[in-house]
Amino acid sequence: MPMSKKTRAAVWTSVGLGLLAGGTWAGTAVAAPPGSAKVTAPYAQAAAVVNANGSVNRSKGIEAVTKPAAGHYCVELEDKDLDVRKLVPTATLQYISFEYDIRISMWPHPSCGTRTDTFLVITGKPGVYEDASFSIVVP
Repeated sequence: MPMSKKTRAAVWTSVGLGLLAGGTWAGTAVAAPPGSAKVTAPYAQAAAVVNANGSVNRSKGIEAVTKPAAGHYCVELEDKDLDVRKLVPTATLQYISFEYDIRISMWPHPSCGTRTDTFLVITGKPGVYEDASFSIVVP
């Protein structure tokens, strides 16, 4: 059975993010990019590979990632003119089973200071917030 355009786009996005994110799980801090490697992503405004502990493996256009609670990550963008209410970020879980899920808040969230340049990423299993590594792209 042929795939729909939507399914095909989702598959290719996942493949691309998986290639972007293939790397190590090393890292220590929760405030990010100064020590992280730079990402080559010419068509992305921002992109990052975030470890389960909130440290950033590599990034482009990300000011910092903080972790206010289990399975909650606040991703702050470098460009303060970018407004999360007008963006369409894509996040993909890394190296984890299919029972996990990931969500992105498309509005300024209280957990992240209700800032328009910061969005909340939530990971976990149904009904349980759990830390998980992920990659994110803001086209």
